[in-house]
Amino acid sequence: MKKPIYLLLIALITLSMTHAQSISQEVIASSGATISGASNTLSFTAGEAIIGERSNGESLGQGFWLGAIEGVVLSNEDFTFEVQTTVYPNPVTDYLTISFKDMTSESFGITVYDLNGRQVHQKKHADGTSNAILDFNGFSSGTYILNIEQLATKKSKSFKIIKQ
Repeated sequence: MKKPIYLLLIALITLSMTHAQSISQEVIASSGATISGASNTLSFTAGEAIIGERSNGESLGQGFWLGAIEGVVLSNEDFTFEVQTTVYPNPVTDYLTISFKDMTSESFGITVYDLNGRQVHQKKHADGTSNAILDFNGFSSGTYILNIEQLATKKSKSFKIIKQ
């Protein structure tokens, strides 16, 4: 009876003193978030997965680490359209009016696409007037995407247009 107890005791002591090597996965996250709903939670990160050695300096052991070492910085350029634009009437039957507020002699590219991505109309608006008119009489009924681009800054704004 004493022999099995001693063997069990020796086995427990041996197991508690030995340590297995473990490799844990880490991510150097550049961004991420947690989204919670009524019954679910989703956590995610966007970054580089690493395996192995990592230090606080610029030293990584194994894994994909190119972005972490080079210090890639994404642009924070402002892409907002600078001219207040109104498009009416929508839905359109014959003519669509594009009104530019506080425009200072800028040039605009006006492009209309169908929902398949095909360009169906293109026009350059450069005369300095505050309105542009598009003739939708030749268009079939359906939904179109109107894209207005400031040619100097390459900033653009899109509108969904319904042709009746």
